Amino acid sequence: MAAIAAHKLQIVRMLVETAPDSALRSLELALASVGSVGGLAQVRGLVEDETSDRFVRNNILAPIVPMCAVRGPGQISFSPRVLPFLWKALKTIAPQRIEEAGAKCNPWDLEQGTPDVFGDLCGMAARGLRDAEQEAFDAARGLGGTEELIHCLEISHIVRAALPKLSEWVSRMSGERAAAARLAYRDACAIREDSGARLFDMLAAHLPDDWRILRVISAVMDRPNDRYLASSEVSSFGERVLAEIDASINLIRDFDLDKGEKLGREAAMAAQRVSLQITEFEQSVNIAKDGPWGRRLGKYKQQIAQVVELRMSTADKELGDALPTKPISILGKKGGKGVPKLTSPPDEALVRRATAILIFIEHLRPCAAQSGYGSTRGKALEKLNSRLDQYIEDVLYAARTGEGGDPALAQQYLDIAAGFIAHTRDDKTAEIVRRRAAAAIAA
Repeated sequence: MAAIAAHKLQIVRMLVETAPDSALRSLELALASVGSVGGLAQVRGLVEDETSDRFVRNNILAPIVPMCAVRGPGQISFSPRVLPFLWKALKTIAPQRIEEAGAKCNPWDLEQGTPDVFGDLCGMAARGLRDAEQEAFDAARGLGGTEELIHCLEISHIVRAALPKLSEWVSRMSGERAAAARLAYRDACAIREDSGARLFDMLAAHLPDDWRILRVISAVMDRPNDRYLASSEVSSFGERVLAEIDASINLIRDFDLDKGEKLGREAAMAAQRVSLQITEFEQSVNIAKDGPWGRRLGKYKQQIAQVVELRMSTADKELGDALPTKPISILGKKGGKGVPKLTSPPDEALVRRATAILIFIEHLRPCAAQSGYGSTRGKALEKLNSRLDQYIEDVLYAARTGEGGDPALAQQYLDIAAGFIAHTRDDKTAEIVRRRAAAAIAA
């Protein structure tokens, strides 16, 4: 491919500079095997330069990076464009400091601690945003939320120092770790009285499960009771977790089986999350049954068990619809057990619904016992497996003998039943069913 003209290369550069991080990574992978000559090599060079530049930028502005995205209600967030605009402004007013920071961004250097220049640059960004005469920061100011961004940058050095300890704080809090968390909180409040809650929000943005910040709040406040915490400046963190629990319960109650396994899995993950959030809440906060949060938490514990059990109760019907049977007569009387109805192809919509509910039940395993519906789940699986075992044996007989239905249809239904039993039992059992089906058809 010939070299790209200068004006076109400039357009490509602008596209690369404005591409999201995920798109940039995809481009880097796609161009990895490109040679060193030609237009694609030029594009690869632009992508590599931008990737390297963002690595430096994201290390320097690390405390606010995860906040420059869409976050939940009530959480501090900024436009994703804040990062490139701030970075461009810093390059304009402090190019030498940027170069100095870039030279210290090697992973082996970062392991020795954060260079002071990182904090200096965040401080420059805060002052530049506050000073209206600093035109380099006009683009960042134009995105809104400037005052909050300034406050976050002002405590970014405290957040940066806490980030290496954060995983320890939320995994296993000790007396020494609690003291370090209290010190960080005190330092943030010394800068601004309302920066304690801001510190927690910034730290939460760096957690895979942001609600685990409750553990840090608990350590700082010495496991407060729910009445105190609900009336404090950090009450929004507890309210946010309770709102998430409520939303998860509604999701489980209302998820549409017609949308298949993706929704079934999401609903089960929501149930798991509720179990973890309730446990975290009870461990982090001294809950009173009649307290403002204690009453709600008790209600949610009842509701989650009720909605999950209600959804599980529909599984047998959905399975019966996807694997239809027809009644048989015994001694001239109706009412005998049903046998597989192998007269028409499987209904994809019904199979999708059954798959969704079975996946839902399957993925409840980690939380069922703790959440109070373990026994109900066990009984549901026992009933489902009993139905599947009998159905599979009957269809295998039809596949071998041709009696009771079309062998080709029998094969299709056996494939579906094997997929179902992988969710109600395990993959090994499903594979055995598939091998038996293949042998029956071959015979």
